[in-house]
Formats: sequence, C-alpha cells, structure tokens
Amino acid sequence: MRLPRAVVICAALMLAACGGDSARVVSGYVEGEYVHIAAPEGGWMTEVLVSRGASVKAGDALFMLDAEAQVAQRDQAAAQLSVAKAQLANTKKGRRPDEIAGLEATLAQANANFSLADAELTRASDLKARGFVSQSFLDTRQAQREAVRQQLKLAQSNLALARKGARDDEIAAANANVKAASAALARAEYALNQRRILAKVSGRVEDVLRRQGEFVPPGGAILQLLPPRNVKIRFFVPELLRARVKVGLVVDVNCDGCGRDHRARITFLSSIAEYTPPVIYSAGSREKLVWMVEAAPAKGVHLSPGQPVDVTLP
Repeated sequence: MRLPRAVVICAALMLAACGGDSARVVSGYVEGEYVHIAAPEGGWMTEVLVSRGASVKAGDALFMLDAEAQVAQRDQAAAQLSVAKAQLANTKKGRRPDEIAGLEATLAQANANFSLADAELTRASDLKARGFVSQSFLDTRQAQREAVRQQLKLAQSNLALARKGARDDEIAAANANVKAASAALARAEYALNQRRILAKVSGRVEDVLRRQGEFVPPGGAILQLLPPRNVKIRFFVPELLRARVKVGLVVDVNCDGCGRDHRARITFLSSIAEYTPPVIYSAGSREKLVWMVEAAPAKGVHLSPGQPVDVTLP
C-alpha cells in the first residue's frame, strides 16, 4: 500500500520548517515489497493450504495442483531406468549356461576332428615314405588337418568370448544409458514435486489470488507473501536535512499505537531530488527539494505497509 507521494513530501516540508527539535522530525510511511508465489507449470488448482493473514515458514506447503500427468511421466521414467539397468547387467554377463554348453560341445567336436585329421596325416606320411601313396595325397591330408586346426581355434575363441561378456565400449554405452535414464527420472520427480509448492521464505500471507478449481497458467501468481525483511520505512528529507542523512545511520521511528520508540537503519538515499508538487520553477523553489530515503526496521519491530510514521533524525 502506497500513500500519495505529494502528501508525504508536503508533510515532511511542513515539519522541517518548524524550529527546534521538531526540525529533525519528518513524516514517512511503511512500504512492503511482496513476493508473488507461482507454479512453474500450469494446471488445475486442487487445494490451497494457507489462508490470508497466516504466517508461514520456509518449507511449509502452500498449495497443490493436479499431478496425474506428472505421475505418469515419473512412472514411465522409472520403467525406462529399470530397462537400462537390466541391459547393463546383461551386457556385463557372459552367455547363458545352455549357450556356453553348446559352444563347449562345438569345441569338443573340433578337438575330435583335429585328432582324426592329425592321425590321418601321420598315416599318409608313413605310406608316402614307403612309396604307397603320391605326394599329392600327402598334401591333401596336410591341408585337411590345417583346416580342422583353424576350426578348432575358432571354437576356442567363441567359447572364450562368450565367457567374457560384452566389450568395454558396449558396457560404457550401457552405463551411459543408465545415467540418462536416471537423469530423466530425476527430472520427472522434480516436475511431480513442483505440483506441491513449498514456501522458499518465511512471511505473512497477504492475499490468495487463486481458488480451488481454477486453472492456473504457467507462471501465474497464486499467493502474495510479505517476508519481514521486505518491510521498509520510506520518508523524504528536505535540502536542509539532507546533509545529516547517510546510509547506515540509525533513526528513531514513532507511530500511533506502537507503544514505544523503534529504531531503523537507513539502507538507501536517493541521489535524485524531487520537487513538491505543484511547483513553480524559480530561484526560491530550491527550498522545496526533497530526497527519498529508505530505512530497514530493527529486528523485532513489526510495522504494516501503508502505516504512517514519524522519523526523528539524530
């Protein structure tokens, strides 16, 4: 809530024009900087968990939106992660026992074939030495034994590879798929959590802008929150008092019904001078120059936006 600036400026000049201690007193008002709470994505409002005037702490639940689509996306991401993990585990394993058994049988057969081919080559060599067979017959037996030997090496390699499992690059690719699926699940869970909005700061609920059953567009404000640290005192000082004001200065603050004096520390001094309207631009109008000043109330001081106050400069 803002008071008309002209009213505040006029009151400040009238008080500053008086003599004595009253020349150090200027009028001001309390200003509040509100925090507007919204949901990152749109949806139907299912429940508002706070009411106007309620005090909330950081982490308190404020409101909820429908979450059917987000639940489905989370479940889908969880299923995809399970598939990726299963594929990784399968990649790291060797072949199944029945497949290993089949390769072992192939290797045994290759060994038997090699033994037979080796025996036939031995007999052929003996016959050739005795002159019963030609050189071409011996060469044929040698070629047959070499072919069988290569089949034996192939069977041995297939069995060793089956027992090792997948290659390193295949395992790395499966690991990357698991990481991608995990990230997708984390994103889906985050989106689901954003359907139940929690307060990021403590403060007072000043207004509820949406009601249960309304559709909220993405980024649409739902609550208006006023944190205590966002309450400040705003007042204006004339040119004669401006030299007394500086950032960090502690001033006394009085208001109707406050019960006792309060303190506030000046946090901002405007560098732009303003005229009290209406203004006649003349040499004497310098007396109507004022500067806006803002001060933060001391801890434990409770003031309401729009509340008029008197500020006494030291």
